Amino acid sequence: MTIVTGMWWRALGVAVVLLCVGLAGGYAVAGRSQEEPVSSDTLEPVPAVSPAVPTPPEQTYLPDPGIPALTPDLPASPRDLRVSRRGLGVTVDIPDGWRENQVSETNMWNFVKPGNPFFTYLLRVTIVRGQNVSVSIAKNTRIAALEESESNGGAVEDFNVTAETPDTFEATYTSGGYLRVTMEKFVSFDGSHAWASVAVTGRTVDEEGLRDLLNRTIDSMQPLDALPPKQADQP
Repeated sequence: MTIVTGMWWRALGVAVVLLCVGLAGGYAVAGRSQEEPVSSDTLEPVPAVSPAVPTPPEQTYLPDPGIPALTPDLPASPRDLRVSRRGLGVTVDIPDGWRENQVSETNMWNFVKPGNPFFTYLLRVTIVRGQNVSVSIAKNTRIAALEESESNGGAVEDFNVTAETPDTFEATYTSGGYLRVTMEKFVSFDGSHAWASVAVTGRTVDEEGLRDLLNRTIDSMQPLDALPPKQADQP
């Protein structure tokens, strides 16, 4: 089992930043009150398009790392994530023992299980409050950014949305020759403005655990307002 190293974290940061090209363009938001989370409607498969003729050869992928599949109901504990020491943020449950890494110069945190090699699974939380985007524009912009990353030779290849609701989408893509599954959900505490997003990415064998982790993380999330400025010490 490959141990997570500094190089691993740098590689993870680069891949995630590439995956999130256009992040500032907006995010889809769930209609959710601050007091009571509102669940999304059931994800609906995206209709398939008839293949062109001739049909291209079946895609082949590199074998997944042989780590056991992510299981549901992981024990978790709350963590405070703030965009700065006294800035706004969220309190959210993170699986116990998972290592935290804030991507440099972003409002994005990655969480992975120590000891897992790259291309297994991860959890990402991003603070997006302040972008003032609508649900439809935000989600369409997010998906378009991933498609643009694909067309521009980024880390994402063969990106394909497989299911979506107003606040959530699921997709598959390839990266480095590996087939990846991603699920991303957005949350609002005032019913109109995006506050944060949660994304989970892994292998096809992780799908059940990924979906459970995504929903449990969203359900645990609560907003943190910015703290007032510290008062200067009086002489």
